[in-house]
Amino acid sequence: MLRAFSERDLLGKELNKSNVWKRIFTSRSVTLTLHLPNDIFLRANVICDDICEITEERFKLNNLVELLWKDFLDEVRRKQDVKALYKLLLDYDRGTPNVRLSKYNEESIDEVPLYPVRKNLVDHTEYVFCRLDRKDVLRGEVMLSDISKLYPQHPFHFERVLEILFIDFVSKYERGEAVNIIV
Repeated sequence: MLRAFSERDLLGKELNKSNVWKRIFTSRSVTLTLHLPNDIFLRANVICDDICEITEERFKLNNLVELLWKDFLDEVRRKQDVKALYKLLLDYDRGTPNVRLSKYNEESIDEVPLYPVRKNLVDHTEYVFCRLDRKDVLRGEVMLSDISKLYPQHPFHFERVLEILFIDFVSKYERGEAVNIIV
């Protein structure tokens, strides 16, 4: 049996669809819950407000999450290297505040991880509900399924990948490493 790669388990549902009516009445978008540290949440809202002022268009956290995912997905499509993708996710995951674990100090990424899929969260966490196209979430689950063929015990699920991308982006923006992203 295939494990779930998001809280919505779209891949599992797709593989088990046997009824045409289920396909017809399936929603085109999916709501996901992200867990973000308060400081990242606040800073991201400020970034979105800045974008609103510059572009004079509405720009919410959901838009930022969607842009980050699509940018990441474009990069994945260009490279098509599952091992490099897994290493990239591990590298990004190391840098996020709620996952600093001693396991990451080891060099080998082929070992079975010693951490749970949903890690303990830092104090003062904000829950962000975002809505993404179903096909984008499904693509993320397929990507994680591809990774699991080489690394069956990998710790990632789709929501965590979005959290990693989001936290990494905001942290780089704070440090001034994200240049000309709004203009």
